[in-house]
Amino acid sequence: MTKPSINRRRFLGKTAAAALGLALGRFAGAASTKPAALAKLDGKMELAVSFSVLNPGGGRYERPYVAVWLEDAAGNEVRTLSVWAKTDGRGQRYLRHLQRWLGAAGAQADGLLSTVSSPTRNPGSYTLVWDGKSDKGAFVSQGDYALCIESARQDGPYALIRQKITLGAAASTMKVAGNGEIGDVSATYRKRA
Repeated sequence: MTKPSINRRRFLGKTAAAALGLALGRFAGAASTKPAALAKLDGKMELAVSFSVLNPGGGRYERPYVAVWLEDAAGNEVRTLSVWAKTDGRGQRYLRHLQRWLGAAGAQADGLLSTVSSPTRNPGSYTLVWDGKSDKGAFVSQGDYALCIESARQDGPYALIRQKITLGAAASTMKVAGNGEIGDVSATYRKRA
């Protein structure tokens, strides 16, 4: 029995078919290994953020304006936990010193103030708890976020703490050193109390 001769046309055709088969196989394999969408937080976990407001001492002390919120990986505000500020009269003029929060909250900052603001606080330790929902009330996806704590005082310094935190199915704890206005920060992602 004689083998069929391989000519140039047949060789190029077989090579092209093999290359196409490999490319389609890789494409199909890549499509099947595409990462699934991250699961949503389900309300079984919460994030407890603990920090302290420090008194730098010496002279008259004005209580700082403080904003605590979470941002997504792109820097967009996800949830404002609290804003401690005077929101009436002359107090509003100092809100502009919370630059990062105002930029992240954007157009909804005014609406958020009426729901999350409270008076400024004296030096001491505080804990805020987040249920995993966005400002719109829906649970957010698991993944990387940034915990932000910003403070500003009238005739005083400005401080910003911004730390990446990963929220998933497992509990975790993160600690961040404080600065002159805000004491050490700890964020504990835990089963809901």
